[in-house]
Amino acid sequence: MNRRTRICIALASTCPTLLTLPVICLLAAVGAAPWDLLVVLPVALVVHAAINFFRLNPRLSEVGSGRPNTL
Repeated sequence: MNRRTRICIALASTCPTLLTLPVICLLAAVGAAPWDLLVVLPVALVVHAAINFFRLNPRLSEVGSGRPNTL
């Protein structure tokens, strides 16, 4: 899998997390959630995308895959 595909998949995987933005805004507007959550959400999205990007690395999935060596 090339780098561009990995980036696209990692960014697309953050969409469900991004959908929480209106919910958090609504909860903050009525006072049920602190406004600080809106500051933390971009950080969470970046961390989420970075973790997914590195987990999609094909070299990492081959190393230690649990398959025995068949020589």
